[in-house]
Amino acid sequence: MNIDLLLLLIFAGVLAVVMYINKKKVDIEKIAFPLIYILMYRTKIGLKLMDKIAKKYPKAVGVFGFLGIIFGYASMAFIFILLTLKVWDFIFNGTPSPIAPLLPGIQTVPGIPILGFWHWIISIFILAGVHEFSHGLLSRLHDVDLKSSGFAILSVFLPIIPAAFVEPDEAQLIKKTKKQQLEVLAAGSFSNYITAAIFLILFLFVAVPALSGTVESDGILIAGLNEGFPAQKSGLSIGEEVIAVNDVNVGNLNDFFNALENLKIGNEIKLTTNVSSYNIVAVSAPSGFIDKIKFWGGEKGYLGVIPTAVTSDYKEGYKIIGEILAWIALLFYWVFTINLAVGMFNMLPLGPVDGGRMFLLAAVFFLKDEKKAKKLWTFVSLFCLGLIIIGLMPFLLKLLNFVLSPVLALVMG
Repeated sequence: MNIDLLLLLIFAGVLAVVMYINKKKVDIEKIAFPLIYILMYRTKIGLKLMDKIAKKYPKAVGVFGFLGIIFGYASMAFIFILLTLKVWDFIFNGTPSPIAPLLPGIQTVPGIPILGFWHWIISIFILAGVHEFSHGLLSRLHDVDLKSSGFAILSVFLPIIPAAFVEPDEAQLIKKTKKQQLEVLAAGSFSNYITAAIFLILFLFVAVPALSGTVESDGILIAGLNEGFPAQKSGLSIGEEVIAVNDVNVGNLNDFFNALENLKIGNEIKLTTNVSSYNIVAVSAPSGFIDKIKFWGGEKGYLGVIPTAVTSDYKEGYKIIGEILAWIALLFYWVFTINLAVGMFNMLPLGPVDGGRMFLLAAVFFLKDEKKAKKLWTFVSLFCLGLIIIGLMPFLLKLLNFVLSPVLALVMG
């Protein structure tokens, strides 16, 4: 039984009941109703704190807003180009899809662990909290009234994905300067990038070293191979035991990872196992994989190998603390991944999302013609939407098969 998926469905049911009980305070924003819609529960939570911080530290908040614009447009260009190239490769070169939904209990991206329900819900609340608080903070810095804050639920048939929102007075916002509007719009994703950076540091330099001190392992076994990536294409098989990397013996996972630490895209490595030797050329990591992060040495290479220890166990007396540290390390990883992924997605030049509104403001500024700018904005938004739909097709087909398979079984039976 998939416990994480079951908890997600129970959570959706509880949210549905809560929203129904408080239906007088709930508004529905219809997107593709009744399939896709957003439930919004308005409150005043956090509004006084946003105002207090904005007025007490205006210079610091102003620097935050300015940097948000720079990172916003830079990440907009990056994610738009990356998404276009990756979907092109998916269509014409057969590479894995670059887009996958982040839902608990579902293996959507090869090479990364399955997202657990509690990791998912905590990560989502952190994501939504910092994102919307930052929007409100910049709104108050520029004297834009906040009508409300509150909780929102993105619903696909059932209310599934929790979120938060801050509701600035749009009539006031559009009267502000272009720079001030951009600062408000970019603040959410910029705060997600900062959050992602903090939790990546905690993961790499706090959680992982602490966890590794509680575990002892011996030997390296190929536990999985990502389909379509170099290791699988080389003929390497699941179950083979790794003996050496580039003719240097490796006896445990630490040795293995250390041997690949400086691997870059295009580098060739010789992997020797108990069965044979394989020459494998590294490629770019799949979207969402932690080694996708570009360090000073450039983007790390990826082989498509999922290793595990032949024998691995906690050191004597470290089992409980080791399990706790493993849970915390995975939480840090998912907070980093989800904040980075959603922050980047939000900067796509797509319709009403923050990136789309920033793109429209830039188009009006450069074209000096609002009608032409809106036509360009519409075209780019539809292009992005098309890329997303194409990228989601493998998941949507699997979902459709999952939903229809019991019905087909009854019909055929």
